[in-house]
Amino acid sequence: MQDNGIPLVNVPMGPGSQDEGDMVLDYMKMPSEMASYDLPILPEAEDVVRFPQALAVLDVLQTQLETYRVGEEVEAISLCALGEGDLDLLNQILGEGEVSLTVMGAQSVKSQETVLAGVWRLRSFNSQRELLEDTIEVCDVPVITRAKAFSDQSKLDFDPHNLPEGVLNAPSVLIEIQEASHRYQERVRANASSMIPHVINLSLLPFSPQDHAFLSEVTGTGPVTILSRGYGNCRITSTNTDGLWRVQYFNSTDQLILDTLEITDIPLVACAAQEDIADSCVRLKEIREVLV
Repeated sequence: MQDNGIPLVNVPMGPGSQDEGDMVLDYMKMPSEMASYDLPILPEAEDVVRFPQALAVLDVLQTQLETYRVGEEVEAISLCALGEGDLDLLNQILGEGEVSLTVMGAQSVKSQETVLAGVWRLRSFNSQRELLEDTIEVCDVPVITRAKAFSDQSKLDFDPHNLPEGVLNAPSVLIEIQEASHRYQERVRANASSMIPHVINLSLLPFSPQDHAFLSEVTGTGPVTILSRGYGNCRITSTNTDGLWRVQYFNSTDQLILDTLEITDIPLVACAAQEDIADSCVRLKEIREVLV
């Protein structure tokens, strides 16, 4: 009698049963934790009384947080005359927040938002990297940001009939930027109270590496760079075209997930809202109650 059964073959299964040569199993990195506010570790009350200048600065800062409204004039608080102990105490209390800012120029300025949203620490340096000024500002974004962002602006100029090889879609975007920048300049001259940003999402466009390189070359790079850290990073860079910002969003594994252009005075993602400043006013009051 003929056996027509299906032959059974013993095939090893499980970890180590497949020979993949030099290949290594690689998993996508999991998202890291999102930055959040934590009350800073504060010194004892008996130690704080030895630094009256720092306490005086906190008094002024509290008043400014209570009275400041977004869009109003900003009054800087100078820290240059503070002693080392007072300055150390302020550094301990204010800490570092999510947003940092750099302005390049003959005098470079580095700014760091504190753990209190809307409270900014600014330090300016000369070409020898010597500290010139050390101040605190209560505002949506430091004043120098708007003042210097487009100080080196130039005319957006390119020849659409003489393009580098591989450039296909950048010219149409540049024409859109020209028109949007012109409307932005008109609103600025008219002192328009509200300006809706004009946003171009490059992530949705079929942009080649050559398109990106040509776009960056024509628009240029301005003096202001802003980095906002939270659940991932947001990098904001001014250009040499009036009102044009490059805004790039990265996830927690540092992969670019959104690449945009914004024509506006300052992208909103870089600014503290009035609600943030009101919240910082409450937080500072809680800190001062603990201190004294």
